[in-house]
Amino acid sequence: MGSAVVRAVARVLHRPLAVLIRPYPRLNALLWETQYALGRWNYLDRAGDHTTVQLIHRWVSRPRILDLGCGSTVNLVLPPAGYRHYHGVDISRTALRRARSLRRPHSSFEVADVLTYRATEAYDVILLREVLYYFPADRAVALLHRMARVLAPGGVLIVWLYDSGGAHAALADRIRGCGLTVHEEKTQLHDGAPAGGTFVLGPAPAGQQPREATGSRTAGERR
Repeated sequence: MGSAVVRAVARVLHRPLAVLIRPYPRLNALLWETQYALGRWNYLDRAGDHTTVQLIHRWVSRPRILDLGCGSTVNLVLPPAGYRHYHGVDISRTALRRARSLRRPHSSFEVADVLTYRATEAYDVILLREVLYYFPADRAVALLHRMARVLAPGGVLIVWLYDSGGAHAALADRIRGCGLTVHEEKTQLHDGAPAGGTFVLGPAPAGQQPREATGSRTAGERR
C-alpha cells in the first residue's frame, strides 16, 4: 500500500516539479533518480513493447540503435539478431543499472541528459519513446533536428507520444510542421479518440531550410 501511495503522489507532483527544476541539471537528475529508486516507473516494465521493434525492422534491417531516455529497457523486446548495436542513454543511474543487468548483447549505456546529449557517431534508428513532452516544445523540436543530423543515410527517428490528440496535441502538431520529413504517422485510438501517436521522421529534404529554424512558426500556431 505504501508504495502505491508513493507512486500516486509522484504522478501528481512530477509535472510541476519537472517544470521547476528542468533548468537545474543536478536537481533534474535527482528527481528522475528518486522516482526510479522508489519504483515510480516499474509498471512500464510489465508490458513488452513489440510494436517499436516491428516498426524499426520495417524501415531498417539490423540497425545501429540510439535510444534516448531509454529507462530500464525491460519493456523493449529487441531480439539480438535484429540489430547490430544498441546504445541507451538516460539521466538515471538506477534505470541504467537495471538495463545493464539484462545483459543485452551488443549494447552500451550512458548516463546523460537527453536534452543536451551529443551523439558522437551515426545511427540508423534513434528512438524517443515517451520522452519529448517532458521538454519545452521549442527545445524538443531543436533536439529532433540535432538528432536528424546524426542519422546514417536512410536512417530514421522514431517518436512516440502517449497522447498525441489530447494533452500533447500541440506538440504533435509542432512535430508535423518542424521541417523534418514525416515518413509515417500513426494514431492509436481509445474509445474513438486519439490516445497515442507514432512518428517516423527523416532529415529535412535537401536544400530546404526547416521552418522551425527560420522562426516562421510560433508556439501557438496550428497546421
